[in-house]
Amino acid sequence: MTAYRKVLVGIDGSKQSTMALKKAIATAKRNQAQLYLLSIVNGPANDRQSSFGFLDQSAYQQTTETMEKLLAKKKEEAVAAGVPKVQTRVLSGNAKVELSTGFVAQEEIDLVVIGASGLNVVGRMIVGSTTAYVVREAPCDVMVVRTDEDNKPLAIEKASYPKM
Repeated sequence: MTAYRKVLVGIDGSKQSTMALKKAIATAKRNQAQLYLLSIVNGPANDRQSSFGFLDQSAYQQTTETMEKLLAKKKEEAVAAGVPKVQTRVLSGNAKVELSTGFVAQEEIDLVVIGASGLNVVGRMIVGSTTAYVVREAPCDVMVVRTDEDNKPLAIEKASYPKM
């Protein structure tokens, strides 16, 4: 069996992404792989102007800085756990695209680790599941994390509909 060389985990601050990180750390350690921690701020891609002309990257600066601080803490956690090669990156763009084809192709990732669901119920209904998209489109293996470090199921928010 071949070992993974480059492991990517999507971090959005959710409980599911935290569990995905724990499993990604274990996988990177076991395979002596480089670990990439990636967060995507929803908005126009970093290297392109907004097609609407009135938005610019400064609108996303505060969120980007918050995610950079979060990723720095997660990197410390990974290094402390024994993963010496950890890179962090915050991009502006579409999480589905970056986690499945964009960043994955650019860095030649061979394993994406992603939480089963990071958004709330309303967000999932509106934008669809990033995880489902990544599983469908990624050219590499994808590990969908549904359990904690003890392999106990995570409590994932279920949709509830108003009674009629």
